Amino acid sequence: MNNPGLTAAVWGTALLLVLVALAVGRSALGTQRDGFTVDEPWHVVAGVSYRRDGDFRLNPEHPPLMKWVVGAAQGGDFVLPPLPALSEKGHERNWVEEVMFLRNDAAAAQQATRIGMWSFHAALLLALGLLAWRAFGLAAAAGMLAFLAIEPTIAAHLPVAMTDLPLALTLAVASLCTGLMLERWRWPWVVSTGLALGLVLGSKHSALAGLAGLGAVMLAGVFAGVRKGGAREAARRAGKLLLAAVLAWGTLWALYGGQFHASPDGGDPFNRAMADKVGDLQMPAWREGITLADRFRVLPRPYLWGLADTVRAGVEGRGQATHVVWGVNHKGSPPWFTWPGILVAKVPLALLALSLAGLLALPWTRVPMAGRWALGAALAMSALHLVALMSSQGTYGGVRHALPVLVVLALPAGILFAFAWQRRPVWRVAAALPLLAAAATTLGEPRVWEYHNELAGGSADAYRMFANEGLDLGQRWPEIHDFYQREIAPTGLPLYTAYWFMEEQAIAAGINYRRRVETIDDDNVAGVYEGYFVYGMGDTLPMPEYDWDPEEVLRGLEPVERLGYVTVYKGRQVNPKGRAESVYLRVLEHLYEKGGGRDEVVSRRLREVLDQAPYHVGAAIELGNARLRLGDKDGARAAYAVPLSYAKVPVEPLVKAQLEQRIAELEATHTQASDLPPMRNPWME
Repeated sequence: MNNPGLTAAVWGTALLLVLVALAVGRSALGTQRDGFTVDEPWHVVAGVSYRRDGDFRLNPEHPPLMKWVVGAAQGGDFVLPPLPALSEKGHERNWVEEVMFLRNDAAAAQQATRIGMWSFHAALLLALGLLAWRAFGLAAAAGMLAFLAIEPTIAAHLPVAMTDLPLALTLAVASLCTGLMLERWRWPWVVSTGLALGLVLGSKHSALAGLAGLGAVMLAGVFAGVRKGGAREAARRAGKLLLAAVLAWGTLWALYGGQFHASPDGGDPFNRAMADKVGDLQMPAWREGITLADRFRVLPRPYLWGLADTVRAGVEGRGQATHVVWGVNHKGSPPWFTWPGILVAKVPLALLALSLAGLLALPWTRVPMAGRWALGAALAMSALHLVALMSSQGTYGGVRHALPVLVVLALPAGILFAFAWQRRPVWRVAAALPLLAAAATTLGEPRVWEYHNELAGGSADAYRMFANEGLDLGQRWPEIHDFYQREIAPTGLPLYTAYWFMEEQAIAAGINYRRRVETIDDDNVAGVYEGYFVYGMGDTLPMPEYDWDPEEVLRGLEPVERLGYVTVYKGRQVNPKGRAESVYLRVLEHLYEKGGGRDEVVSRRLREVLDQAPYHVGAAIELGNARLRLGDKDGARAAYAVPLSYAKVPVEPLVKAQLEQRIAELEATHTQASDLPPMRNPWME
């Protein structure tokens, strides 16, 4: 080529493409043993429904961007039965899992999903690299993509149909677009920023915190116009910013096909009615704001339903009362260092050092104006996202909920490469060494979802330090199934599991899988079982707060195989606690999927649950509700009070206030049991 600029552009683009390809290859290597996460079938079946029928009733908990991708990835032979009337999330989850595993070839669907998500995430990574090249230079863009290509948690999320990585990558893309827009306020970047913000909105409801950070930086850019051209310039910039916001709003509507209602016929057959969903919210500002937006049709109703669900589960909390952080079980609200600690434990130490070095090198690095704005936008976005996480009661999701912060760690790493390329070659070698160290220590990781660094004891022992979904999310079923076929099937013994996976997988495989409790008529109160048992490694640790003694629970069992986070045991077990948890699940199934009734039997079973687990908020509320239906005011009051009297595990503040209010209502002399509606079980969210 005779044009040096064109030659550089071709070679630069080729370099970024190679790095993206390496990221996908590294992901394929580290996830080849993985099955579906427990949420993926829900997203896939919902995506097929969106694409074929324009019906958004399934899985409104999340906006539709990623689900359009996986819906399009499925072949025409994917079976989607007519959508039935569904009640509550559990019923919907069971139905979509039956569709995936009993009506379809789940292995083929997973492979199609992986290819679709790899392609989608690769496109976002390439866009991110090209934008970083424009904002910071090629060296920074290459360093940033290299960081993301090696990082194990990114690799784990690249093929999965989850909303967390799409959110992180679209927020990063929007941050860089924002920086490029604020540099000179050119129209192409105004439009690009608006479209990127729309994709962010379409990725996940928890985007709102990060968007607030971006909005603050954009407003700073508007007010900076006063110095350059007075109020007139500021007004010009504000007009462009308003257009970007309108584009984002329009993009979100487009992702819902431009329709307000969930179904094309104008209906909204969600698993819980919209009015009830919003009414569940305890925070008046959120409840009234979402109600107002719905009344005036500001946003599609499925999006607003999902926003209410996110606030209820993520901001107000699902009733999570304890949080294991660095091996300590903290009661009540999570400590401030929970989320920084999760990130520090999950990112390879060499990559953390690379990112920190980039921040330290920043004052001595020549960064273009667009890059400075972009870096400011990314830092503001990730800081607000982190603040939102730290103010939330729920920590169950682990690092996947902090991915927007993790992705931003790659930017300082890229800046270090820019710093090195502005100096002698020895600096370039020094910058590359942490990448090589991280690759050397993580590329052999067989299950990258489980990866934790040395500070957390490594992947094998991280369960001693943390208890969240960064350890596992149900992916070990293929390995369990292989072990079953090889070792368990010849014995004829049944398989029981305390490990969270989708039991339709076992049913579809035709194995001798059994629930501990099949119906609410179960009378095996002692919890005696014999066969093979699957437990997560976290279950091998004592939890005095929950009266959990693994020596007692696992007595009589012999460990026969460890498969990453899970261990398979064989023997005879006496486990009334395990039986109690299974009883609770059967009661929920009876009440919310099979029409309910038989409240005396329901009451007996739930009383058995509370005898074993007096901290069990869900069982206490359902028992109180059953006693209300039976007209037993005193029994209802006693049931609602059970978890409040269990001092070892504090009840989450909002739920505690609801329970105390209900008890006060029942203590009023004029109140009859029939006067009160049932309480909403927070564990249904």
